[in-house]
Amino acid sequence: MKDIGEGTIRRIDWQELTPAVLLLRIFNTATGIRVLFLSMIGILLTLIVGYTINSVHNNNNSNNELTFYGNKNFQEPVYIEPFLDLQTQTQKISFWKHPAEYSWQLVQRSVFVPWDIFSQAGMQLFRYNDHSFFISAGWFLALLFIWSFFGGMICRTVALRLTIDQSESGKELWQFIKQRGTGFLSAIMIIVLGMLFCLIFLKLCGWLFTVPILDYLTAILFPIVLIVGFVIMALAIALFFGWSLLFAAVSVDGSDGFDAVSRMFSYLYQRPFHYFVYWVLSGILGVLGFVFVSFFVDGIIILISSRFGGFPDQTAIPAFGYLTLPETYKGLSPPENLILIWCGMVQLIKPAYTFAWFWASSVAIYLLLRRSVDATPLNEVYRLAPVKPRTLPELTINQRNKNTNNTESSR
Repeated sequence: MKDIGEGTIRRIDWQELTPAVLLLRIFNTATGIRVLFLSMIGILLTLIVGYTINSVHNNNNSNNELTFYGNKNFQEPVYIEPFLDLQTQTQKISFWKHPAEYSWQLVQRSVFVPWDIFSQAGMQLFRYNDHSFFISAGWFLALLFIWSFFGGMICRTVALRLTIDQSESGKELWQFIKQRGTGFLSAIMIIVLGMLFCLIFLKLCGWLFTVPILDYLTAILFPIVLIVGFVIMALAIALFFGWSLLFAAVSVDGSDGFDAVSRMFSYLYQRPFHYFVYWVLSGILGVLGFVFVSFFVDGIIILISSRFGGFPDQTAIPAFGYLTLPETYKGLSPPENLILIWCGMVQLIKPAYTFAWFWASSVAIYLLLRRSVDATPLNEVYRLAPVKPRTLPELTINQRNKNTNNTESSR
């Protein structure tokens, strides 16, 4: 074999040379069977809870309507409308006539649907009054619990695939959730409770300002009020833009709630431009992936339609339409309803991909920010300590002789 010399370059590590190429691996991880399966279960639970809360609220406010995205046929609060928009996306817009509007609708109604749903859940806490606040709080907590479990497992699965290209068994994944799963909940609750404490302090200061004599003291110490307002804004901005990094911190580094919050603030405020650019690049790749997934899923539906497979024509059904708008398909026979259910489950792959892409992007962007700020290698990830099997303690020679003497004396 010809000697090519020691200085010859045999392989280029593009991920080390250009770390952003890690974003190219998001599609493979987001379309994994385990990731899509966890995402589909989380979406089904979200739809069930959303429909239940909508029904309760609409029964109490039958005449109260609100327009979201130009639709007036849903009563407030419209918790699951991003799902409904996802299934009817771009159907009324032609790419050839309006390419810019079509592309924007595709972005807004595909890969950023998860962000839309989670952000609206947080903002609705400050949008409604009276009993609506408790309903909005219930929706926020329901999303938090559902996706702290399923989103946490997705993030953990993606973290191992992107770092060491390995997968944990179902038992190991469950063990990780039991040991570190509380970090997903506590990290967000720490920020929310911190904001709530600051708001209570501002309310107390406002009350003191209405009391004679104390208003002078409040005016003198008003810089403290401004500092508290600054803290609230810093927490709100970090929570709105960077909350997904909390899940990634727990999944990648096994962080607890306080460490995850610390890492989120550090990475977000030290590298805001990097964070924005990474999400833009990942969003572009996510839209391209969504187009491919939609083409694949729609092709399955076309193949089983009457044109080829001889089954009832399902091509007019929007994405997972039977699962979100079942009242539209009343009057069908039981076999036709069953076929619609199966078709809805197949088309549920579309929103499942968007959620899988969202969590996978969060982990990938976290790894890139961690490398930029802390100079941590991309392949470093938290691993659970192996569980040692329980064994009987070995007896020493003295213990054996003692046990033998005791046995003989008893005889």
